[in-house]
Amino acid sequence: MFGKKKKETPAAANKSASTGAAPVEKKAPSTQSWLPILDIKNSLVYRTDNAIVAGIRVQPVNINLLSNNEKLRRVKRLEEVLNGIDYLYQIIVLGKPVDLDPYIQKLETRRGETTSIIKKNLLNIYSKQAAAKATSGEALEKHFYLLIDSPLGNKPQIAEQVLLQRAIQLSSNLTGAELISSVCTDSELRSLNFIFTNPAQAAFERSPDDISALPSILYYPEGEQA
Repeated sequence: MFGKKKKETPAAANKSASTGAAPVEKKAPSTQSWLPILDIKNSLVYRTDNAIVAGIRVQPVNINLLSNNEKLRRVKRLEEVLNGIDYLYQIIVLGKPVDLDPYIQKLETRRGETTSIIKKNLLNIYSKQAAAKATSGEALEKHFYLLIDSPLGNKPQIAEQVLLQRAIQLSSNLTGAELISSVCTDSELRSLNFIFTNPAQAAFERSPDDISALPSILYYPEGEQA
């Protein structure tokens, strides 16, 4: 399962010896082969299969606050946008845990400062409710994305421009359908990857914006290359 070599049978050993061919060794799996991302730059994700991906982040809308006519109108406009897409796309919804520790600490501070018994009891109830939601994992912030990809081909610069223009047009169409959307920047694409691969830590940590966020042993600071 994890790259273990299979035992060579006597028949296979005799065949290798007779032909003089050296047995082919399988390469052990690595992190690079498991994670199909080569780089993130220029608002694009570069995959290891020589393809690029652009992302559009769409802000959520609470349709419960809309009237029935507004709900139908918005759904209809979204259907028109999606039906007008003549290329492959993927919709991703990620739940990012919300860090409620600052909120709970604020409640505890206010409870310690107030002299009213009624307020103390209410703040204590709110604090326990927030702590229960945090430990149960119910407090989630939904992130909505549309991903589109394209092969780089023999002319990578043209492929990059075409895909970015396609993403910009799709974002504009979604905005016209009364949805707040934008093409993902490098930082947002890193956050998308970080939330997807580290859902538990995403509540307490953010994806690094630059290499200086890494431990110094993992990179050479400028001017200190070996």
